[in-house]
Amino acid sequence: MSGRGNTANQRIWVAVLRVSPAVRAKLSSKHGLDAKEVAAALVGVDKLVAAWDDDPERGRRAMVEAWLGARRVLVVLYPTREDGEWNLGSAYPIGQ
Repeated sequence: MSGRGNTANQRIWVAVLRVSPAVRAKLSSKHGLDAKEVAAALVGVDKLVAAWDDDPERGRRAMVEAWLGARRVLVVLYPTREDGEWNLGSAYPIGQ
């Protein structure tokens, strides 16, 4: 995380995860991840823990650690106006 404007961890619920074609392509080509796998690791999962980050350029976003098989990933989510609905900003492997 950027370290600018970080706030306390909070539990979040992801009922709907929206993924743009550009993010889907970036996940695959740059990070070697599949957007469907990322969604499966988040949607409907009880008690996801998110660390909030207020980025001056990108806005308020939630950072969530998830597991895709044996790979630990950091997922960047942007809230929408609808409860439980999020836009996927990015995801990338960490700690490897």
